[in-house]
Amino acid sequence: MEGEKVVLIALSGCSSSGKTTLAKLTAQLFPQATLIHEDDFYKHDEDVPMNTKYNIQDWDSVEALDFELFAKELDNISRSGTVSSKLIHNNNVDSLEKFQLDQERMDLLKARFEKVSTDLKIVIVDGFLIFHDPVISSKFDLKLFIRAPYDVLKSRRAARPGYQTLDSFWVDPPYYFDEFVYKTYRDAHSHLFVDNNVEGELKPEVSKTIKDFNNDDNTDINDALDWVCDQIVSYCL
Repeated sequence: MEGEKVVLIALSGCSSSGKTTLAKLTAQLFPQATLIHEDDFYKHDEDVPMNTKYNIQDWDSVEALDFELFAKELDNISRSGTVSSKLIHNNNVDSLEKFQLDQERMDLLKARFEKVSTDLKIVIVDGFLIFHDPVISSKFDLKLFIRAPYDVLKSRRAARPGYQTLDSFWVDPPYYFDEFVYKTYRDAHSHLFVDNNVEGELKPEVSKTIKDFNNDDNTDINDALDWVCDQIVSYCL
């Protein structure tokens, strides 16, 4: 990869914020981009920790992911520009066919991406726990945070049939979003926000390095995609 520079882009946010959908759409628009998912670093089912209060596995805990392997893979990508062939992609994302995409706007975005130097190797990493750990967060060149209000996140998550794991298929119990998904999101990200309020504003010093986009069910997917693409192109040019 002599002559190439690797640009690592984090696209993070709570489960059901829209981060994975936007990551996949962006990667489709930008032929120079490689996409990986933090979900690719889940541990095997038997190694995911049990929550003793509810006597179920906690798939949203920090301990459910192999962060040591994740960090090594990010370092390898930064050095070589290549992604490990051993990663197993779970692909837990809604079908992109349901979104009303404006082809004219998509073509304009493709044209914008063509201005980015071919000497740049763009790697997009989407995940729900990227900004909780300063060591992991520091490995990224561009940090994008996709946000949505609590009630929107909860309704979107409830509409999903379940999630493919390395060894089986997980379906949320009725209480899982509040007691696991949103609790982990709040606990892992509150330090980034004014007054620790994850429904509020990022701290001024945080917003200098992490760019956030708020969306809800009234947000046009084309506008959200425009924002992500603009952030990448602006950084790379």
